[in-house]
Amino acid sequence: MRVLGIDSATLVCSVALVSEEKTLAEYNLQVKKTHSERLLPLIAAMLRDTGLKPADLDGVAVAAGPGSFTGVRIGMVTAKTLGQALAVPLAGVSTLQALAAQHPHFPGVVCPILDARRDQVYNAVFRSGELPEHIQKERALALGELLAELQDGDEDVLFVGDAAPLHRETIADALGRRACFMPPESSVCRAAAVARLGLKELQAGGGLSWRDLEPQYVRRSEAEVKYLARKKQGGTGLDCDN
Repeated sequence: MRVLGIDSATLVCSVALVSEEKTLAEYNLQVKKTHSERLLPLIAAMLRDTGLKPADLDGVAVAAGPGSFTGVRIGMVTAKTLGQALAVPLAGVSTLQALAAQHPHFPGVVCPILDARRDQVYNAVFRSGELPEHIQKERALALGELLAELQDGDEDVLFVGDAAPLHRETIADALGRRACFMPPESSVCRAAAVARLGLKELQAGGGLSWRDLEPQYVRRSEAEVKYLARKKQGGTGLDCDN
């Protein structure tokens, strides 16, 4: 099988091609251009450079969230469009599980954290491995709550994701020597991990049609929260000032 992996859920725009045997190609960009401008040209360039055509793909895996709401939507729309056009199965992969899968040999628990704003992080906790096992499912919570949970354990904890360097000092103060970190280039989500997890899911018969693929937002967007609040107060929910 040849599976295309897409990750646009964070600041990094990443695409990859994998087979059962190896990673065929992977392109990563972390620039200020929006993912909507970069994603399709990256995919086209990667296919061209590997000598493959879209029709050679057997499936598409996409980081389904959590992460940037706009970034997740861009990736999902791209994957669904390719799935419909090419008539191939799709796999929605947790962004956090893909991060954990990049560190299969860590002798402890892996704790991906992504900046969720509003003084929160997106988080899940995993037992390390090529297919990381959930200890705690995906959620959004305050960093202090997460650290309080982790203080009850005695295993080393590996923090990865874009929020890890932002809160490194706070995490180290709370967990001491149990807190472990990766270099910045090893702490970002890569599409090869998304594609590899997606390939495993497709091989196990867990693929979805383009109609059934859904994002994993974990929580409502700020715009949706404001809309529902205005509607609850008796308004239309529309912001007439904008």
